[in-house]
Formats: sequence, C-alpha cells, structure tokens
Amino acid sequence: MAVAQPASTGSPEKLISNSSKEYQRPAWSPDGSKIAFTAGRNQGIWITNADGTDMKQVTDEIAGFGFSWSMDSQNILARVSETENRRQKMGIKIYGLDGSSTQITELRDDMPALPTWANFDENVVLITNDKIEKFDSGKETPEQFKTKSRQAFYVLKPNSIATGMVPENTTTDISPFEDAKYLNLEVSPDGQKLAFEVYGGNLYVMNIDGSGLVDLGKANRPSWSPDSKYVCAMVAEDDGHSYKSSDLIAFSADGSQQINLTQTTDLIAMNPAWSPSGDKIAFDSPDDGSIYILNISQ
Repeated sequence: MAVAQPASTGSPEKLISNSSKEYQRPAWSPDGSKIAFTAGRNQGIWITNADGTDMKQVTDEIAGFGFSWSMDSQNILARVSETENRRQKMGIKIYGLDGSSTQITELRDDMPALPTWANFDENVVLITNDKIEKFDSGKETPEQFKTKSRQAFYVLKPNSIATGMVPENTTTDISPFEDAKYLNLEVSPDGQKLAFEVYGGNLYVMNIDGSGLVDLGKANRPSWSPDSKYVCAMVAEDDGHSYKSSDLIAFSADGSQQINLTQTTDLIAMNPAWSPSGDKIAFDSPDDGSIYILNISQ
C-alpha cells in the first residue's frame, strides 16, 4: 500500500507495557499480523498480535539485538549471547513461534557480525574474517519466490557495506566511504535502496549498487515505508547519560522532505518500525518501557 505523504493521526496508543521490564525494538512480521520485541539488555524475545493480544515469550536468551523475521512470518533469526566461565560466547539460533528453536551454530568466542537470511530464507549467512559462512536454515523458499533463481543479500563488514549471493563465497564492496563504521543497514521493500548509519555521523540512503548517495542528516534506527519512498528514523538528544528527547521523523528517500510524526506527544519515541500495511508505526519509549503504536494517514 502506497504512502503519499505520511502524517500521524492522533496520539500514540500504548500496545504493550510491563512495570518490571523495559520493552524495546519492535519489529513487524512481514505479513503484518504480529510484532516481535525484546527487553532491556536484549534479554528475551516476545511476540504479540498486532492489536496487543496473545503476547508470549519466544525465548529468555540474550537474543534481542538485531533479530529478523523470516519471509513467511513463522520464524525469527537471532544471534544469541551466553556467558561461560565469565567469557561471552555467541551463536546463531532460529526460533519458531511455537516456542521451538534450532541451533544453527555452536557457541563461539567471537561473532561480531549479525546473521542474515539469504536465498529466500533457505540459508543463513554470516560474515566471519571477511568470508561468507553459509548454513542451511531448514526452511523452504516461499511459493511465490520459487520461480526466481537467486537473491542478493546485503551485510555489514567491520568497515564496509557489501553485497553477495548464495552460493558464491565472495562479496562486492559497495561502501560510500572508506574505513567508516556502518550501522543499522536496512534494505528497502522494493529491493532497490539501502538505508544505513555511519557511526558518529549521519543517516544515508543509496541505491543497492552504491550510487545515488543521499545524506538525511543526524538520525538513527531507520525503517522503510512499504512503498520504499520514505524512511522513518529517530532524531534524539541526550546529555551523555540518558535521552532527553526523541522524535520520529519521516524522511523522503530523495532527501526533499522531513515530516515530524511525533510532534504532538512528549514521549521519547525510539526505534520505529513501519508496518507492512503502511498505516502504523510501532516504537518504544524509555519513559515507561512500553511499546506504542502510532497511526499514520496515507
């Protein structure tokens, strides 16, 4: 569903709250029926229906940083962190909505990169020492994608953005800047653009071949509108210890528009997630540790 010029309609509505937990980083399932989220220190992953009903915990493991939904909305891919003999170790797991889990890798001493779905979710890829590790996910390609031969994936390396395809064990560097640290890479729904942050710098959009770089200014945690025309991101102010304010801004992908979607609320609005239908944005707030929904006109 296309989003013409997004605008908020009314005040944010509280979806999920818990006085003993600080819920964070909501993520919509691709079919729009559910929202997954984590809690403070990335402890645990929960899912709820889009209306806030039937909330349940998928895992209590430290797996909430950078998790991602499968295309069929049935699984969540995550990097899991555990402590053994006072040393942090990491592994990859795939969680089912029924509470099941599949161990993709054993725990390792070092896993700086996040795992990524690849090849229409048949594989999981991980960048290790500048090489691609490929694993079987146990999932089949969704029916609507079986006629397509291959699917490109996009990953963050220590100081670059790269693209690759399964089964090749190589990637192509498409970084716009040399020796920069990149964060929060997001592929547009139409597969034509990338949004990303530069550590200590700004939010950018560019084409998937690295051309057409657009500087959107200081902003964090981008989330694409379903028509790929806008990026919603948080613009926050802090005092070095805690956030003092944060608004959700919709940036047009060409940089020509900036629309404040939360100017009517005093909430510190963070970590936006645009719904697949385009008419809602989920976000969290450290004010009370709740997940909120902002209705968007189209």
